[in-house]
Amino acid sequence: MIAAGKGVLQSMLVLDLAQLITGPWCASLLGDLGAEVIKIEPPGSGEAMRHIGPERDGQGILFLAVNRNKRSLTLDLGDPRGREVLDGLIAKADVLVQNFRPDVRRAYGLEYEDVRRVKRDIVYLSVTAFGEEGPYCLKPGTDHVFQGLSGLMSVSGEPGRGPLRCGVPAADMTAAMLSFAGVLAALLHRQQTGQGQKVEVNLLDAAMALQQTTITEFLLTGSQAPPTGNSSPFACPVSVFASRDGNICISAFNNKFWRGLCQALGLEELLDDPRFTGAAQRMAHREDLETILSRRFAQGDSAHWLSKLEAADVPCSPVHDYASLLQDPQVQRNGLVCDLPHDQLGSVRTLGNPLSLSASPSRLGAGAPLLGKHTRQILNELGFDPARIRQLGDDGVI
Repeated sequence: MIAAGKGVLQSMLVLDLAQLITGPWCASLLGDLGAEVIKIEPPGSGEAMRHIGPERDGQGILFLAVNRNKRSLTLDLGDPRGREVLDGLIAKADVLVQNFRPDVRRAYGLEYEDVRRVKRDIVYLSVTAFGEEGPYCLKPGTDHVFQGLSGLMSVSGEPGRGPLRCGVPAADMTAAMLSFAGVLAALLHRQQTGQGQKVEVNLLDAAMALQQTTITEFLLTGSQAPPTGNSSPFACPVSVFASRDGNICISAFNNKFWRGLCQALGLEELLDDPRFTGAAQRMAHREDLETILSRRFAQGDSAHWLSKLEAADVPCSPVHDYASLLQDPQVQRNGLVCDLPHDQLGSVRTLGNPLSLSASPSRLGAGAPLLGKHTRQILNELGFDPARIRQLGDDGVI
């Protein structure tokens, strides 16, 4: 029985030993569903993401973005006493999340079999850069590298302008979502069978999975479409057009929407133009068609054209920047933007969980924890007496 407001994972303990984006974000998503999440970081500096990118009052914004709903425990995993603490937590845990490189993981004694000896039915998430084995398994990698290696950059950008990275950490975030799904599947399997398991996710595969349609096209045809910028490689007109005061996305990918577009723009003569009578013809004459539409859109303001397009039931939207996005009435109605309490900053404005569950909704507790805030509390819960905790602190183990 799930207590009201507690979340479907309310009885679960998740140990987050991961750094950067993928593992920590997966753990936060599990926390949103009610799991207790303990983030384990090195004493002194904490994990790397605390110190990468922009800051607000000394707090790393990237860290704040992907570490909500956690308690922070600082622990030296290289010290036997630190490992004793970790094993005490593993014995109580349901999920362990880590993204150590395989050689580092082995050095710490944190392979799946090592952890499984302490907690036999644990769900063990292993996030790697390129895979557990293979020629690249010991190489370092970042989202930028995965976007290049996976081919994602080769299908992004304008024709003839060279590769272009996606403006968000697409591989990292995709891998986090896959990790989240994998852990949930493994927990369901454990509920049904009593067996834990290892869940493996690597960021190279995640970046490739993000290209399911375009890579499949290459696999079946042997050819890769060149980058098409803001235009779709599959249908036309599906692109971005500049109005007098902004930019508009339109997606007239079938004949119904094509007719609506022509009527909304007052270009009904295009319906009888042999260059544009069908989807194949419009793709073959994409440049001519986009030139005509660009001239027309430039003659009016965005609000005017969006009103016409919406009345004609054509898929369309303004091109927002983040400032205008947050003023959009649908964004405001959806309520994804939220404020979380934070010990130092007072509150952190961020995005909530986009997953909506009617019977067991996600919960957004606190913002990312201050480094080591909960160390002594967690050790007390493990049965450590105050003198021993003081000694561990004096010796730099916590």
